[in-house]
Amino acid sequence: MADPIKNSDISPEKPLDVCARRIIIRYFHEMMSHKEGASDGSNIEFVHDMRVASRRLRAAMDNFAVCFEPEQFKKLYKQVKIITQTMGTVRDLDVLIRRFRTEMALMPIAEQKDIESLIEHLQEKRIVERKPMIDLFKSLDDSKFENDFLKFFEVV
Repeated sequence: MADPIKNSDISPEKPLDVCARRIIIRYFHEMMSHKEGASDGSNIEFVHDMRVASRRLRAAMDNFAVCFEPEQFKKLYKQVKIITQTMGTVRDLDVLIRRFRTEMALMPIAEQKDIESLIEHLQEKRIVERKPMIDLFKSLDDSKFENDFLKFFEVV
């Protein structure tokens, strides 16, 4: 989890663009702090946390868009939106699998076999759907997205 913004970092006395930059960078760090865990895949909460953080980042970017040069801002915003969408596909499968496992535990043994087959199918689909997420992470690393994002929003 990223460090919280200190009260002294944002205040009514500071220019709006400075406060906006600090807020956006904070949410960006929050989002990226979950990337390694999401890549690993052993704990589904990393995917959830990264997706939530990406949505918060997009909300902050929406609120402060007027503070930034539109062309580069739109490129970075679009990339964050792609991250959110890619994470959403994997997260939806994680939620379904967890829900069916919970429901299965409450069912008679005779009905559990069908649910187990469904869970196996969803797990296979999850493996397939994680590939675009992993590819996206590699693409972000290769393109120096993190560096470009932080450079664009750095407080000057």
